[in-house]
Amino acid sequence: MALAGGSLRRMSLRDQALSVLREALVTGDLAPGEVYSAASLATGFGVSTSPVREAMLALVDEGLLEALPNRGFRVVSFTEQDFAEIFELRMMLEVPGVGRAAELGVGDRVERLSQLVDLIEKTAEERDLAGNLQADRDFHILLLEATGNRRLVDSVAVLRDQTRLHNLRSLTADGDLADSAAEHRPLLDAVLRGDRTLAEKLMRRHLSHIPGDWSKRGPDA
Repeated sequence: MALAGGSLRRMSLRDQALSVLREALVTGDLAPGEVYSAASLATGFGVSTSPVREAMLALVDEGLLEALPNRGFRVVSFTEQDFAEIFELRMMLEVPGVGRAAELGVGDRVERLSQLVDLIEKTAEERDLAGNLQADRDFHILLLEATGNRRLVDSVAVLRDQTRLHNLRSLTADGDLADSAAEHRPLLDAVLRGDRTLAEKLMRRHLSHIPGDWSKRGPDA
């Protein structure tokens, strides 16, 4: 099976396979309930099986795929309770995390954060869902890195990937993608001003869209 993303050439093959597979989860090219083999995906990428298998095992560790002995890997299907727990955890971790970043300052990350806000807005305008979600992920993870808490960053990264596990293409159809994108610049401004209270308020509002996004994922999610 060939997925969007082209051949794997730069960075380590394992890391690039991981990036392409994450995108495939978001776009629905890898669908919940279906079984995929590392060998067939590797053939589509034009690489050996090993780096693709390593990438898929990493996604197993993150709770996005499950390994099926002698069969391959299956995309995890989440229940409504799973979604509720993920949302609650993200509220518990990301809201105070962003507040802490505002309190401590983001150091030399200002330029990159500003570039990511520009990219989030640009990809939303172009209705590039995969590009937008990647830029969104990079922005929020980079913000949290300012806290200096590696375990917080790692935990949120996994939760954010689980949030995006299912196809969210409907976001591009009704303007929600643009509305969400527009919330990043005020958030960054609040963080850069060191306004913890406002940063937490804006982050809480930003995350409040998640249940609505999930409700649009459709009957096949």
